[in-house]
Amino acid sequence: MKKAATLWVWGDDFENVRKNCEKYVSKKWVGNVKECSIEVSARKRDEDICYYLVAYTSKPQSVGDLAEGLFYTALDENDVKVTFVSIDLFDKILSGEEAYRKSMEDVEKELREREKAIVEKFSEDPKVKSAAQGRKIVFIPQTNLLCELSSKIANKIIIEVVHEDLSSMKDLLYSLSNRMLEKGLAERILGYDWWKDIDGLKIGDIEVQKDEVLVWLV
Repeated sequence: MKKAATLWVWGDDFENVRKNCEKYVSKKWVGNVKECSIEVSARKRDEDICYYLVAYTSKPQSVGDLAEGLFYTALDENDVKVTFVSIDLFDKILSGEEAYRKSMEDVEKELREREKAIVEKFSEDPKVKSAAQGRKIVFIPQTNLLCELSSKIANKIIIEVVHEDLSSMKDLLYSLSNRMLEKGLAERILGYDWWKDIDGLKIGDIEVQKDEVLVWLV
């Protein structure tokens, strides 16, 4: 069983985040519901970085606080558009299946290793070779960077940042996680991870410049 609903979108009044989420769970949290996820989706428009804040809880009475806390955490970044707030209801505890416990140093090491594998896989792609014509090839892969946090009012909280520039992603991830700690939404950072390995990547765009070819992988 899975029940999902989008309960707030950009343009709605901010105070409706709590109101709509609490109203939804008061009606829909029945029977065999064991856990729900509250997701806030946002985008930093100046850097075009997408990010998602997700809290899991088994207590319907905590949904309003979590939804509002995640919403204002997301909104507090500069030049941000919060696109939606949604809730999923589950008949089992799904949060245990999400664990991101690596150190940032290990994540960065794995991403450097991925860069080598990307060069080996995509350099021989016919579209890349045709565009290159002797130019330097620069691969720009999309990455999903994740952070897991423990919380007193949630089963766990997950931050996911999606972009190509790791430095910008880390800055945003640290900013969001620190704000959650300051607000009391989270207790501590448990670790990090990433996904979008080379098997999940495909060529999104190729830009030919004077001395190099930029290849975006999505």
